[in-house]
Amino acid sequence: MPDGERLWATGSIGDAVSTLSGGLTLFFTLSGFLLYRPFAAAIAGAKGRQSFPAYFRNRFLRIAPAYWVILLAGALVFGAASLRSSEGVLGVGRLTDPLDLGQSLLLLQDYRPGSMVIGIGPAWSLAVEVVFYLSLPLLVLMAAALARRAAGHRGRVAALLAPAGLLLLIGLTGKLAAWKLVPGGVLAGYDQDWHSVLERSFWAQADLFAFGMAAAVLHVEVSDGRVTLPRGWRVGAAALAVLVFVPCAWAMHRAEHSYLLENTGEALAIGIALAAIMVPDRSRARAPWIVRLLESPVFVAVGVASYSLFLWHYPVILWLREHGLTSGGGAGLVLNLVLVGVVAGALSALTYRYVERPALRHKRRGTAQPERPPVTVAPAPPRALASAGDQATRPSRA
Repeated sequence: MPDGERLWATGSIGDAVSTLSGGLTLFFTLSGFLLYRPFAAAIAGAKGRQSFPAYFRNRFLRIAPAYWVILLAGALVFGAASLRSSEGVLGVGRLTDPLDLGQSLLLLQDYRPGSMVIGIGPAWSLAVEVVFYLSLPLLVLMAAALARRAAGHRGRVAALLAPAGLLLLIGLTGKLAAWKLVPGGVLAGYDQDWHSVLERSFWAQADLFAFGMAAAVLHVEVSDGRVTLPRGWRVGAAALAVLVFVPCAWAMHRAEHSYLLENTGEALAIGIALAAIMVPDRSRARAPWIVRLLESPVFVAVGVASYSLFLWHYPVILWLREHGLTSGGGAGLVLNLVLVGVVAGALSALTYRYVERPALRHKRRGTAQPERPPVTVAPAPPRALASAGDQATRPSRA
């Protein structure tokens, strides 16, 4: 609240509201699914290879232009950037220090305690995502090398799952290190210390990508007809996802994206849910109802502007608060949500129209080469997910 009061700082209401942070876990897990799926299909199909230069170009165009424009607007024009005082206290203002601004532009601000979560605070998750982007080609090369040496179908599936297993191991060891090597409370992670640096790093968050990658492998195997799932598996998988997600989210008590294993449990549940939604069913002529819902115009429109909205909403909150335009109390929270939604939504629409969309027009398809790992065409994900621009080898429809 404007006066520093925290609503629902304790109690069951706070626990319930904090489960909304599962959206960030979904972001990581969904990225693992969307970006690894074309590569997994290429390795499994034995017909060519994906173009890594096109992949890197597409990732850069998806992330950098909008981030740079919105960061510079918030940091230099509106004075709505997060910054730290000489005492390390987070404040709001113009981010003009060359080192801090340079680190923020390169998404390196969270690699030293003195600049933790400066610039656009929630962009710490974007920095984690970028490390995944950079590491994915190495993981793909590993999977391809293992697949060439594999004997039989089970060996090839194990090769495809190896990158997911490696990221799961990396993430769990990172969480263990944040718990034991540089200990801090489970509600920490945004402070000026090395515990926060570790907890906000790819090392401690890598496991959240792993389950999306595993779902991508299942998608490829079913799409290519090498695996047939039993009737009714989709309902069972959805029920299992709920049974895993709810207790994990509730038991964290607002310690989201910390070193608790409940975070890993959330990602597992989301990976199962993605499989239940995305894996094709050749026996059905019509897509499942949830896929049709995700492809509705409202969901697609929100998905199109979601990246700009992610980047704009926190600077907008800070600017409104600093100018006395936010309200206190529970009723004030509702008014604040509406106000931030309108302002950030309008800015996001402009940024998408004049920054994101022109940049996305320059994305390139990955080209098939006569060498391994191979290329095969698997069914595309729903249009609502493709609109987010998280596919590696084809341009976004946006």
